[in-house]
Amino acid sequence: MSPGWRRFRFDVLSYVGLGPFLAFALFPFYWMVITSLKADANLYDLRRNPFWFSNYDGRTGLPYHKDIIVPASNNEGTIRWMIKLGAHTTRSDSEEHPAPIAFIGNQDIVSPVDGILSQITVPNGAVAQPNQVIGVIRVASPTLTHYHYLRTTPFATWMKVSLITGTAVMFITLALAVPAAYGLARLRFGGNRTIGIAIFLTYLIPPTILFIPFSQFVGALKIDNTIWSLILAYPTFTVPFCTWLLMGFFRSVPREIEERALLDGATRMQLLRLVVIPVVLPGILTAAIFAFTLSFQEYVYALTFISSVLHRTLPVGITVDMVRGDVYFWGPLMASAVLGSVPVVIVYALSLDYFVSGMTTGAVK
Repeated sequence: MSPGWRRFRFDVLSYVGLGPFLAFALFPFYWMVITSLKADANLYDLRRNPFWFSNYDGRTGLPYHKDIIVPASNNEGTIRWMIKLGAHTTRSDSEEHPAPIAFIGNQDIVSPVDGILSQITVPNGAVAQPNQVIGVIRVASPTLTHYHYLRTTPFATWMKVSLITGTAVMFITLALAVPAAYGLARLRFGGNRTIGIAIFLTYLIPPTILFIPFSQFVGALKIDNTIWSLILAYPTFTVPFCTWLLMGFFRSVPREIEERALLDGATRMQLLRLVVIPVVLPGILTAAIFAFTLSFQEYVYALTFISSVLHRTLPVGITVDMVRGDVYFWGPLMASAVLGSVPVVIVYALSLDYFVSGMTTGAVK
């Protein structure tokens, strides 16, 4: 058997074995993306394949469309179309000041959906009456209509709050966890091991038990409904976890390196800053990623401490403002989820090599 054929067979078998895992891991992202790009008519058509796009109604076989109906509150009047047949329309709730597609007298008519004006049933100069269908808009998938809709929501503000909170918590966590982990891993004092275990056990306490006393604490400090309530609360679960995680990395550093630095006259802080931290930098970056992602996606504390719409984090803003009663707006929900995952994906993509190195360092030393 030739080396080229063996290499080809090895690659094929590797991808065959990896295929089921990739399908399982990537399916949620695929579902989010394809759902966010479907028109509402396609999204709620149960007769069509849910895993791909369709532009024809599963019941009638006709193209998906939306009738333009004159509101019942309007008065009868002569219609004047502002767009031509075949022109693109934009749904009115995706713009702050939507452009009218027609006027009936001096009353404007806006488009209910994104699509193409495929039929005009009441031509220019004719009289249009309330509740009358004056035209038809054809809708098609894929479409960016749900992403356009996000511009009229506080989505950008929610994203900003989540990024600021996650970044601040990450730096606070590292400032506390790095020296704590080093002290527990290298310095010998009474109760060293017990304290290390106790720190990790605090991470295991469910947030559903702590959010009530924390809410009273936040109220006493008068920082409720502000971003500071989250920045001060999140380190309570990121610091214990990252401290426990970093203890393993510090233990993997050979003691000979530290002893030589101490013999050369370095203090403990100089030893930590100039010798140890550069060696365990992949582990510190791993802890930073965990701290950022844990605080970026946290839900219970953010829901409890923040009541203002503009101060909400992304997970709370999406689930509270885009679910009305028992009605789920799946298109905007999935569009928000796709865009909300971008910062985390960027963080992991830029630091993947360090992250993998950090996760495997303790296993080989």
